[in-house]
Amino acid sequence: MSPIRSTATTLAAGTVLSLSLLLGCSSQNTSVTGTPGAESAPSALASASASPSATPTAPAQTVSSAPSASPADAETASSATPITTAGLTSQFFLEGIAGSVVVDSINASGTIRARSAAGQGELLMIASSSEERGHLEASSNYGLEGEQTYQADYSIVYRAGKQDQVLLKLPAFLFVQPTDRVLEFAVVSFAKEEVYLLAPQYKSGHGLVAYAFAREKERGEVFPLSFKQGEIIHDTLVYSELPPFPANQNEQLVVHSPEGAGGEPGPGPQSYELDLDKRQFVAQ
Repeated sequence: MSPIRSTATTLAAGTVLSLSLLLGCSSQNTSVTGTPGAESAPSALASASASPSATPTAPAQTVSSAPSASPADAETASSATPITTAGLTSQFFLEGIAGSVVVDSINASGTIRARSAAGQGELLMIASSSEERGHLEASSNYGLEGEQTYQADYSIVYRAGKQDQVLLKLPAFLFVQPTDRVLEFAVVSFAKEEVYLLAPQYKSGHGLVAYAFAREKERGEVFPLSFKQGEIIHDTLVYSELPPFPANQNEQLVVHSPEGAGGEPGPGPQSYELDLDKRQFVAQ
Protein backbone atom coordinates (compact mmCIF):
# COMPACT_ATOMS: atom_id res chain seq x y z
CA MET A 1 0.00 0.00 0.00
CA SER A 2 2.85 2.44 0.63
CA PRO A 3 4.14 2.41 -2.96
CA ILE A 4 0.68 3.23 -4.29
CA ARG A 5 0.25 6.26 -1.89
CA SER A 6 3.72 7.52 -2.82
CA THR A 7 2.93 7.38 -6.53
CA ALA A 8 -0.38 9.23 -6.08
CA THR A 9 1.28 11.85 -3.97
CA THR A 10 3.94 12.34 -6.59
CA LEU A 11 1.35 12.68 -9.35
CA ALA A 12 -0.64 15.20 -7.30
CA ALA A 13 2.42 17.27 -6.56
CA GLY A 14 3.33 17.28 -10.24
CA THR A 15 -0.13 18.50 -11.16
CA VAL A 16 0.01 21.31 -8.58
CA LEU A 17 3.44 22.34 -9.84
CA SER A 18 2.22 22.47 -13.44
CA LEU A 19 -0.78 24.56 -12.48
CA SER A 20 1.45 26.98 -10.52
CA LEU A 21 3.77 27.38 -13.48
CA LEU A 22 0.82 28.12 -15.80
CA LEU A 23 -0.62 30.70 -13.40
CA GLY A 24 2.78 32.32 -13.01
CA CYS A 25 3.20 32.69 -16.76
CA SER A 26 -0.29 34.17 -17.09
CA SER A 27 0.41 36.70 -14.33
CA GLN A 28 3.70 37.71 -15.96
CA ASN A 29 2.01 38.30 -19.33
CA THR A 30 -0.64 40.49 -17.71
CA SER A 31 1.99 42.69 -15.97
CA VAL A 32 3.87 43.34 -19.20
CA THR A 33 0.75 44.25 -21.19
CA GLY A 34 -0.75 46.63 -18.51
CA THR A 35 -4.20 48.17 -18.34
CA PRO A 36 -5.17 51.24 -20.48
CA GLY A 37 -5.62 53.44 -17.38
CA ALA A 38 -2.20 52.84 -15.89
CA GLU A 39 -0.44 55.50 -18.10
CA SER A 40 -3.43 57.84 -18.56
CA ALA A 41 -2.13 60.60 -16.30
CA PRO A 42 1.34 60.84 -17.91
CA SER A 43 -0.07 60.51 -21.43
CA ALA A 44 -2.75 63.10 -20.68
CA LEU A 45 -0.08 65.53 -19.34
CA ALA A 46 2.00 65.05 -22.46
CA SER A 47 -1.08 65.53 -24.63
CA ALA A 48 -2.04 68.73 -22.79
CA SER A 49 1.47 70.10 -23.26
CA ALA A 50 1.49 69.27 -26.94
CA SER A 51 -2.03 70.42 -27.80
CA PRO A 52 -4.03 73.12 -25.95
CA SER A 53 -7.26 71.60 -27.25
CA ALA A 54 -6.68 68.27 -25.52
CA THR A 55 -8.93 67.43 -22.55
CA PRO A 56 -6.67 67.66 -19.47
CA THR A 57 -6.77 65.24 -16.56
CA ALA A 58 -6.28 66.40 -12.97
CA PRO A 59 -2.45 66.59 -13.15
CA ALA A 60 -2.65 68.63 -16.39
CA GLN A 61 -5.07 71.09 -14.78
CA THR A 62 -2.71 71.53 -11.85
CA VAL A 63 0.13 72.47 -14.21
CA SER A 64 -1.94 74.84 -16.38
CA SER A 65 -3.49 76.73 -13.44
CA ALA A 66 -0.25 78.00 -11.91
CA PRO A 67 -0.90 80.88 -9.45
CA SER A 68 1.40 83.41 -11.14
CA ALA A 69 2.37 84.08 -14.76
CA SER A 70 5.90 84.38 -15.97
CA PRO A 71 7.27 87.83 -17.06
CA ALA A 72 6.86 86.80 -20.69
CA ASP A 73 3.17 86.00 -20.07
CA ALA A 74 2.67 89.37 -18.32
CA GLU A 75 4.15 91.25 -21.30
CA THR A 76 1.89 89.42 -23.70
CA ALA A 77 -1.18 90.21 -21.59
CA SER A 78 -0.25 93.91 -21.37
CA SER A 79 0.42 94.30 -25.06
CA ALA A 80 -2.84 92.56 -25.94
CA THR A 81 -4.96 94.78 -23.64
CA PRO A 82 -5.50 98.46 -24.63
CA ILE A 83 -4.29 100.55 -21.70
CA THR A 84 -4.27 104.38 -21.63
CA THR A 85 -0.99 105.53 -20.16
CA ALA A 86 -0.65 109.07 -21.59
CA GLY A 87 -3.39 110.75 -19.54
CA LEU A 88 -7.15 110.31 -19.55
CA THR A 89 -9.21 109.48 -22.60
CA SER A 90 -11.15 112.39 -24.10
CA GLN A 91 -14.91 112.13 -24.53
CA PHE A 92 -14.73 114.40 -27.60
CA PHE A 93 -13.65 113.75 -31.19
CA LEU A 94 -9.95 114.29 -31.84
CA GLU A 95 -10.23 117.01 -34.47
CA GLY A 96 -7.87 119.90 -35.20
CA ILE A 97 -5.64 120.80 -32.28
CA ALA A 98 -7.42 118.20 -30.13
CA GLY A 99 -5.00 115.66 -31.62
CA SER A 100 -2.16 117.45 -29.81
CA VAL A 101 -3.90 117.59 -26.43
CA VAL A 102 -3.13 115.37 -23.43
CA VAL A 103 -5.99 115.29 -20.91
CA ASP A 104 -4.70 115.69 -17.35
CA SER A 105 -7.84 115.99 -15.24
CA ILE A 106 -11.64 116.22 -15.34
CA ASN A 107 -13.53 119.12 -13.74
CA ALA A 108 -17.18 118.96 -12.77
CA SER A 109 -19.89 120.66 -14.79
CA GLY A 110 -20.55 124.20 -13.66
CA THR A 111 -16.89 125.20 -13.82
CA ILE A 112 -16.61 128.92 -14.69
CA ARG A 113 -14.08 129.87 -17.35
CA ALA A 114 -14.97 133.55 -17.86
CA ARG A 115 -16.94 136.16 -15.93
CA SER A 116 -17.59 139.90 -15.90
CA ALA A 117 -20.05 142.17 -14.11
CA ALA A 118 -22.88 143.34 -16.36
CA GLY A 119 -25.44 145.75 -14.92
CA GLN A 120 -27.36 144.08 -12.10
CA GLY A 121 -25.87 140.67 -12.94
CA GLU A 122 -22.86 139.08 -14.57
CA LEU A 123 -21.88 137.36 -17.78
CA LEU A 124 -20.44 133.88 -17.38
CA MET A 125 -18.86 131.21 -19.54
CA ILE A 126 -19.82 127.97 -17.80
CA ALA A 127 -19.09 124.32 -18.54
CA SER A 128 -22.48 122.64 -18.94
CA SER A 129 -20.78 119.23 -19.11
CA SER A 130 -17.74 117.78 -17.39
CA GLU A 131 -14.67 119.79 -18.42
CA GLU A 132 -11.41 118.26 -19.62
CA ARG A 133 -8.30 120.11 -18.54
CA GLY A 134 -5.07 119.21 -20.29
CA HIS A 135 -2.03 120.60 -22.02
CA LEU A 136 -0.57 120.86 -25.52
CA GLU A 137 1.82 118.07 -26.40
CA ALA A 138 3.37 120.13 -29.20
CA SER A 139 3.53 123.81 -30.13
CA SER A 140 1.32 125.22 -32.88
CA ASN A 141 -0.31 128.46 -33.99
CA TYR A 142 -2.78 128.01 -31.14
CA GLY A 143 -0.29 127.77 -28.30
CA LEU A 144 3.03 126.56 -27.01
CA GLU A 145 3.92 123.10 -25.80
CA GLY A 146 2.75 122.60 -22.23
CA GLU A 147 0.14 125.39 -22.22
CA GLN A 148 -3.27 124.77 -20.67
CA THR A 149 -6.19 123.39 -22.70
CA TYR A 150 -9.87 123.31 -21.78
CA GLN A 151 -12.70 121.47 -23.51
CA ALA A 152 -16.36 121.04 -22.63
CA ASP A 153 -19.88 121.88 -23.73
CA TYR A 154 -19.91 125.52 -22.66
CA SER A 155 -22.73 128.02 -22.30
CA ILE A 156 -22.58 131.81 -22.17
CA VAL A 157 -25.18 132.92 -19.64
CA TYR A 158 -26.36 136.12 -18.06
CA ARG A 159 -26.94 135.55 -14.35
CA ALA A 160 -29.07 137.97 -12.36
CA GLY A 161 -29.88 136.80 -8.85
CA LYS A 162 -30.65 133.11 -9.13
CA GLN A 163 -31.84 133.28 -12.74
CA ASP A 164 -29.61 132.15 -15.64
CA GLN A 165 -30.40 133.33 -19.16
CA VAL A 166 -28.60 131.20 -21.74
CA LEU A 167 -27.30 133.47 -24.53
CA LEU A 168 -25.13 131.06 -26.51
CA LYS A 169 -24.08 127.41 -26.50
CA LEU A 170 -20.61 126.23 -27.53
CA PRO A 171 -20.67 122.42 -27.81
CA ALA A 172 -17.37 120.50 -27.56
CA PHE A 173 -15.53 123.83 -27.46
CA LEU A 174 -11.74 123.62 -27.08
CA PHE A 175 -9.41 126.53 -26.34
CA VAL A 176 -5.86 127.18 -25.14
CA GLN A 177 -4.60 129.63 -22.52
CA PRO A 178 -1.14 130.20 -21.03
CA THR A 179 -2.56 130.00 -17.47
CA ASP A 180 -5.64 128.74 -15.66
CA ARG A 181 -6.93 132.17 -14.69
CA VAL A 182 -10.61 132.96 -15.17
CA LEU A 183 -11.03 135.06 -18.32
CA GLU A 184 -12.80 138.42 -18.53
CA PHE A 185 -15.09 139.89 -21.17
CA ALA A 186 -13.70 142.99 -22.87
CA VAL A 187 -16.17 145.87 -22.45
CA VAL A 188 -16.79 148.58 -25.05
CA SER A 189 -19.19 151.26 -23.83
CA PHE A 190 -21.65 153.09 -26.07
CA ALA A 191 -24.26 155.75 -25.28
CA LYS A 192 -27.21 153.36 -25.01
CA GLU A 193 -25.57 149.97 -24.58
CA GLU A 194 -22.57 148.10 -23.29
CA VAL A 195 -20.89 145.64 -25.65
CA TYR A 196 -19.01 142.62 -24.26
CA LEU A 197 -16.46 140.66 -26.28
CA LEU A 198 -15.08 137.27 -25.30
CA ALA A 199 -12.20 135.59 -27.20
CA PRO A 200 -11.42 132.36 -25.27
CA GLN A 201 -8.60 131.31 -27.64
CA TYR A 202 -5.70 133.69 -26.95
CA LYS A 203 -3.90 133.21 -30.30
CA SER A 204 -4.33 131.51 -33.65
CA GLY A 205 -1.97 133.18 -36.11
CA HIS A 206 -5.06 134.36 -37.99
CA GLY A 207 -6.56 136.79 -35.48
CA LEU A 208 -8.68 136.52 -32.36
CA VAL A 209 -12.21 135.17 -32.67
CA ALA A 210 -14.65 136.86 -30.30
CA TYR A 211 -18.28 136.32 -29.35
CA ALA A 212 -20.21 139.56 -28.79
CA PHE A 213 -23.08 140.43 -26.45
CA ALA A 214 -24.92 143.66 -25.67
CA ARG A 215 -26.78 145.01 -22.67
CA GLU A 216 -29.22 147.86 -23.12
CA LYS A 217 -28.52 150.38 -20.38
CA GLU A 218 -32.11 151.61 -20.05
CA ARG A 219 -33.99 148.29 -19.92
CA GLY A 220 -31.13 146.02 -18.84
CA GLU A 221 -31.88 143.45 -21.55
CA VAL A 222 -28.92 141.27 -22.56
CA PHE A 223 -28.60 139.46 -25.91
CA PRO A 224 -26.00 138.07 -28.36
CA LEU A 225 -24.83 140.08 -31.39
CA SER A 226 -23.96 139.14 -34.96
CA PHE A 227 -21.85 140.95 -37.58
CA LYS A 228 -22.99 141.74 -41.11
CA GLN A 229 -20.56 142.37 -43.96
CA GLY A 230 -22.40 142.91 -47.22
CA GLU A 231 -24.85 140.04 -47.48
CA ILE A 232 -22.90 137.74 -45.17
CA ILE A 233 -23.76 137.48 -41.48
CA HIS A 234 -21.16 136.15 -39.01
CA ASP A 235 -21.70 134.96 -35.46
CA THR A 236 -18.20 136.04 -34.43
CA LEU A 237 -15.86 138.99 -34.81
CA VAL A 238 -12.26 138.45 -35.95
CA TYR A 239 -9.68 141.06 -35.08
CA SER A 240 -5.94 141.54 -34.67
CA GLU A 241 -4.08 139.76 -31.90
CA LEU A 242 -2.04 142.94 -31.43
CA PRO A 243 -3.34 146.32 -30.25
CA PRO A 244 -5.20 148.49 -30.89
CA PHE A 245 -8.17 146.35 -29.92
CA PRO A 246 -11.84 147.01 -30.77
CA ALA A 247 -13.01 150.40 -29.48
CA ASN A 248 -15.81 152.94 -29.70
CA GLN A 249 -15.05 155.78 -32.04
CA ASN A 250 -17.93 158.19 -32.69
CA GLU A 251 -20.49 155.58 -31.66
CA GLN A 252 -19.08 153.02 -34.05
CA LEU A 253 -17.14 149.87 -33.24
CA VAL A 254 -13.73 150.17 -34.90
CA VAL A 255 -11.88 146.90 -35.47
CA HIS A 256 -8.35 146.32 -36.79
CA SER A 257 -8.04 143.28 -39.04
CA PRO A 258 -5.42 140.58 -38.38
CA GLU A 259 -2.27 140.33 -40.46
CA GLY A 260 -2.47 138.48 -43.74
CA ALA A 261 -0.52 135.38 -44.80
CA GLY A 262 3.21 135.75 -44.36
CA GLY A 263 2.80 138.65 -41.95
CA GLU A 264 1.46 141.04 -44.57
CA PRO A 265 -0.41 144.01 -43.09
CA GLY A 266 -4.15 143.49 -42.99
CA PRO A 267 -6.63 145.88 -44.56
CA GLY A 268 -7.35 149.16 -42.78
CA PRO A 269 -9.63 149.36 -39.73
CA GLN A 270 -13.23 148.33 -40.21
CA SER A 271 -16.12 150.32 -38.69
CA TYR A 272 -19.42 148.77 -37.57
CA GLU A 273 -22.62 150.50 -36.64
CA LEU A 274 -25.02 148.85 -34.19
CA ASP A 275 -28.54 148.06 -35.38
CA LEU A 276 -30.43 147.34 -32.18
CA ASP A 277 -33.59 146.18 -33.95
CA LYS A 278 -31.68 143.42 -35.74
CA ARG A 279 -29.21 142.97 -32.86
CA GLN A 280 -26.22 143.12 -35.14
CA PHE A 281 -23.25 145.28 -36.06
CA VAL A 282 -23.32 146.31 -39.71
CA ALA A 283 -20.05 147.00 -41.53
CA GLN A 284 -19.83 150.53 -42.92
